[in-house]
Parts: sequence; C-alpha cells; structure tokens
Amino acid sequence: MVFVESLQKYNLHYPANVALVCSMYEERINVMAAAWHTQLSHDPPLYGVSISPKRLTHDLILSSKEFTVNFIRYDQSRLAAFVGKTSGRDIDKLNVFEINLTNARKVKVPVLGDCYAAYECKLVDFRRTGDHTFFIGQIVGVHYDPNAFGQILTVQPTLYLGSDHYVTVDFSTKRVHDEKQVKDYLSRWVQGG
Repeated sequence: MVFVESLQKYNLHYPANVALVCSMYEERINVMAAAWHTQLSHDPPLYGVSISPKRLTHDLILSSKEFTVNFIRYDQSRLAAFVGKTSGRDIDKLNVFEINLTNARKVKVPVLGDCYAAYECKLVDFRRTGDHTFFIGQIVGVHYDPNAFGQILTVQPTLYLGSDHYVTVDFSTKRVHDEKQVKDYLSRWVQGG
C-alpha cells in the first residue's frame, strides 16, 4: 500500500450510489446528480446531501428549505450524467432531458416519476463543510416502487465510480453474513478454535 498526504481528487471511497436531488423555489425547479449523500438518523429520520455553493440546487434549497432525494436504476445512469454535467442556471433540465416529475405529498418539491425510491425532506440544518454545504433534511415522506424491494433491493442501482464512470451491482455475487454466522464465529473464537 502507498501513503500520500494528499490527493488531487478524493474518490478512493467510490463507488457511491447516485441520487438525483430535486429542488424548487417559487416556479423554478432543478435536478442535480449527487454521489455525496447519506442517512444520518433513524429517529428522527434524517438524510444529508453535500452540495457545492456553485450549484443552482444549493440556492434553491436555501430558499425553499426543502428537497427530494431520488434513487435511480442503472438504466437511468445517462440521466444522472447529463444532469450532473449541466447547470440549471444555463438550461431548463426538465425540458432538455425530458425529466418525468410527479407531485410530492408533504413538500412542494417534486419527485422523479420513474425512480425506484424517493425521500421528501424538509431542511432542518445545514453546515458549511469546506467547499461544500452539507444539507440535513428530515424525511417527511417516502415514495418507493414495491417491485424494487424484496428482502433487499432487487433493481440495479446507479453507482458512480468517479471520473464520469458509472456501474451497477451484480446480484449473483451477493453474500449474506448474518447474525448467526457472527455468533458461530465468536463462539468458536472464545473456545480457542
């Protein structure tokens, strides 16, 4: 393994699930791709997304205090790339990329009509974190396609590798490491075997 004190791009933690973040203020709607997002809490249900102040979505969220986080299938990776590489300040992404939106229930910001899951979020906090702002939203509503979920996710999500590369998962390679396996291992370890 090689050690360096810094990198030009910190993307060694990829792949990351891509989300399309929708924002809206007054009549202006924007959609952007985000790989830097995460669940923060179950109770209350909090979700965070990191957005550069250069992005129109940043300004719209600050103004409206709400946003939606939409999770897309791998066959939609082109849309993620296109909305991620363009600015809503320059083009109307909804019309140019023919984005299908549907009304949310608890926020004014729409959700993608053909995503496999979406969170409606009300902004509860935000923090400047270096060259990005970390927006924390309380999830106030959830949309999901029941056909996309069994015991686990059953659709192929869009994952971002960095440098404009997208991949997905191969479910035939999944492994299950459940609580019973952990207990069995620990039992053998405690017994010295």
